[in-house]
Amino acid sequence: MVSLADFFSLRGRVALVTGASRGLGQAFAGALAEAGADLVIVSRHLGELGETAGAVRAHGREVLSLEADIRQEEAVREMVTRTVERFGRLDVLVNNAGTERQNLPPEQTSLESWKEVLDINLNGQFLCAREVGKVMIPRRAGKIINLASMSGMVINRYFHGGSYDVSKAAVVGLTKALAAEWAPYNLNVIALAPGYYGTAPNLRWFQGNPEIHRQVLDLIPLGRLGDLRELAALLVVLASEVSNYMTGSTVVIDGGYTLW
Repeated sequence: MVSLADFFSLRGRVALVTGASRGLGQAFAGALAEAGADLVIVSRHLGELGETAGAVRAHGREVLSLEADIRQEEAVREMVTRTVERFGRLDVLVNNAGTERQNLPPEQTSLESWKEVLDINLNGQFLCAREVGKVMIPRRAGKIINLASMSGMVINRYFHGGSYDVSKAAVVGLTKALAAEWAPYNLNVIALAPGYYGTAPNLRWFQGNPEIHRQVLDLIPLGRLGDLRELAALLVVLASEVSNYMTGSTVVIDGGYTLW
């Protein structure tokens, strides 16, 4: 009989995390390594991955650092190819890389800016999932975790930037589409939808806008920003065998923001 601890363990698994140089991606990579996975960590700037790689090695796990722009098909293909060449397998994709909100009202948003947000947050996730799916389908096993947002479920008060909200809503739709297509191959495709967390960009914004910070906290029933460690722990659960009967789901972790 498989023990409960075995369901949570990622020992012997290989996980690929895009956008791993900082913030959520860095937290995800460290938590996956702590749970026993070897890591492939990806960023557009290879030199920025050193701290994340060190955190993975501190847990005694192997790590491969790669530079790739997820908007470029050939770069994504090479990323996956090098992963399989190094480790011989790929069990988990954390489709984390994305761009920040462009805090402009729609009448001031250029088409170029709109396309850039959609290209990174949606098209990039599709390309990564597509290429990883090609590896997972023959094995009939794998977890793909797409980073959506509570902003894909509601429109955040006090902020502009509809391109971000639309891109994250599209990630929810992409997750359902891939889950339906790949369920016959036993692939689990899940979206994780965080609320406000204490990432560096959020902290910078709130420090410069204390009144908006207060208003945002008033909208969160739990009355605080999320802790990255909490989010990373949930990510590990989704990457583990605990999620074997989940697919197409969007898991919201937002302190209750979307309750209202």
